[in-house]
Amino acid sequence: MTENIQKNNDFLNIYTKSHRLAAAVFMVSNIIEQNEGLKTKIKNLSLELVSLSVKLKDINFLDVKKLITDIEKNSLELMSMLDIACASDLVSKMNTGVIKSEFQSFIIELNKFVENFESNKNISVKGVFTESPILNMELSIGNNLEKINPVNTYTNHNGAYKNEQKSVPINSFKNGNGHKRKDLRKNTILDFIKGHNNVSIKDIASNITGCSEKTIQRELISLIEERKIKKTGERRWSKYSVL
Repeated sequence: MTENIQKNNDFLNIYTKSHRLAAAVFMVSNIIEQNEGLKTKIKNLSLELVSLSVKLKDINFLDVKKLITDIEKNSLELMSMLDIACASDLVSKMNTGVIKSEFQSFIIELNKFVENFESNKNISVKGVFTESPILNMELSIGNNLEKINPVNTYTNHNGAYKNEQKSVPINSFKNGNGHKRKDLRKNTILDFIKGHNNVSIKDIASNITGCSEKTIQRELISLIEERKIKKTGERRWSKYSVL
């Protein structure tokens, strides 16, 4: 459910940007009077940009990279057409510069879309084959119970020995289940950093299932504040290591 919400948010972000870019290009192209062929080409590319962006809605894993590549090619071609119009004094340098800057930002957003899409794909696939952190916590609690509560031994009606182990609900533990999950998640992230050192958020996300990159980032900030790890670099080049 969370993955679908994030996926829809990413799509809406791309669609909104493509729609605004197309509108801006249309406004600028309306000024062109001396070259109808160039004007028509720019408008057609703008319409195609919006059409391609709409196709990102509910796209499958196999087609997303090809479609993103097509959108990038369309954007680069549009920027080239604007450069030609600007060089021919058909469009002002100021308008051309503003639109090109927005296109460059748009291409960065496209790359983020692919990264998020790939991240969600890895989480959903790995979750099928890998035990979740919650399940690991339950197993750990079960092992601890064996040490705390001795096994009760008694004989049944046939005279044979039989063992019975009383179970304790996870929610009965102090601080509640929510805190236990958060602590386990944070400790899992910390253990991974200790074992590998100098890792990125993507390194962590690809090895720890059930956590989005945003959740991992929150836990990393918390670990930094607790002075257990340190961060070097900025944004996509950020790396984390133990102090």
